[in-house]
Amino acid sequence: MIDYQNGYFDKYSLISLTPIIVGGLATLVVLLQLNGKQRLGRTTTNLLYLYGIAVAGAFAIGFINVRFGAVYALGEYIAPIGLIGFAALYADSPSILDRWCRSIAVSVAIVAAYGIYQFYTIPPWDAFWVRSVGFEGYLGTLEPTKMTLYSTMAERGPAAAYLCGGLILLVLRPGTFGIFRWPMAVLVLTAMLLTYSRTTIIWAGLALILYPLINRGTGIIPIAAIALLAAAVGPSLMNRLPGAESVANRVSTIGAIQEDGSFKGRIRLLKMALRHSVVEPLGLGIGSHGLAARVGKASRAGEGDTTGYVEILRTFGWIGFVMIVTLLFKLWRRSSDLVRSELDDSNVLLFRAWFISGMVALFSGNWMFTATFFWVLAGHCLGLYDLALEEEMAGDEAESDLEHDQFDLSQFGSPISPQQYANSLS
Repeated sequence: MIDYQNGYFDKYSLISLTPIIVGGLATLVVLLQLNGKQRLGRTTTNLLYLYGIAVAGAFAIGFINVRFGAVYALGEYIAPIGLIGFAALYADSPSILDRWCRSIAVSVAIVAAYGIYQFYTIPPWDAFWVRSVGFEGYLGTLEPTKMTLYSTMAERGPAAAYLCGGLILLVLRPGTFGIFRWPMAVLVLTAMLLTYSRTTIIWAGLALILYPLINRGTGIIPIAAIALLAAAVGPSLMNRLPGAESVANRVSTIGAIQEDGSFKGRIRLLKMALRHSVVEPLGLGIGSHGLAARVGKASRAGEGDTTGYVEILRTFGWIGFVMIVTLLFKLWRRSSDLVRSELDDSNVLLFRAWFISGMVALFSGNWMFTATFFWVLAGHCLGLYDLALEEEMAGDEAESDLEHDQFDLSQFGSPISPQQYANSLS
């Protein structure tokens, strides 16, 4: 909107550095807490170091390859450190996470509402953006109901992923706005469909189906009711949407995805990336993809790396990729441990459904480092796990102290009175 008012589009605007400023400040606070009074738990600390080392290595490689582009993109990659750390620090304060959930739900609803307004009106500043970045055709025709919704995001892919994350939160977390979450969910779903993104339809559907399956049947009755309702009225609602034919055509290819041109293209990109990774085992580094690559005017950029796993591999290299996979594996194991302990926490169950469905969606696009609330939930799980470990250790110490006291009583050689025991302790 600022560029529109100035009549000049600047793809290198300093406004775009906001993520590194916010992410950097949050990360700095968390790093200070690693050795502060309010210490993070051992498990959380170890995983933050693991992730931090991977990011530091990728940043060094990226700075060599794309220079300022690496700094430009760093905010996305350091943000998870701050998000995990903050959530872990406040894992014992459910009211804080509740406020964060409501905040993200409101923000997603605003993005959806503006996106629908954009779809029906095509505001002049949005048309200015589409022309400036060369997205005419890709996003459709610049006429009401003939352009793909992208709301306040760079394009429809990020917008669809953000809306999908909010939809999963609203549907699978009952405590968020109570009954009012259903009208919000319908609003968000409508906007998500108008992005014409098949990946997010699969993503949201998988999260809904997998939620009771991986969480020991939790919520199976309401989720089954939602699934039946969607099957009954979903097709008629989609037919009433503007551009329903385009939506239907995109969705219809899900059943024969192996024949889809986009799917075949991603398979080719995957094979190409694996070949490149053999001769570039350290990766291209942070800033080698997307706008950051253009900012740095990189001669070696990961052009066409639209698959999430491919982009992570080419960014971090094989060593960093293994570290990221290890991080994800440990996050899943810790959440599984919490479920086995029969902890009654809906946020842990939500994280698990988001995790598994997101790993499937990662075959399409790289949502991982921009899905802020995913990392908040991950930090919450780690914080709860560390709290459980501390309680277990405290219980073991108390038991050890009791055994020690009982051993000291042997000096009396015979049963003693409570007063005698008290005197011995003093």
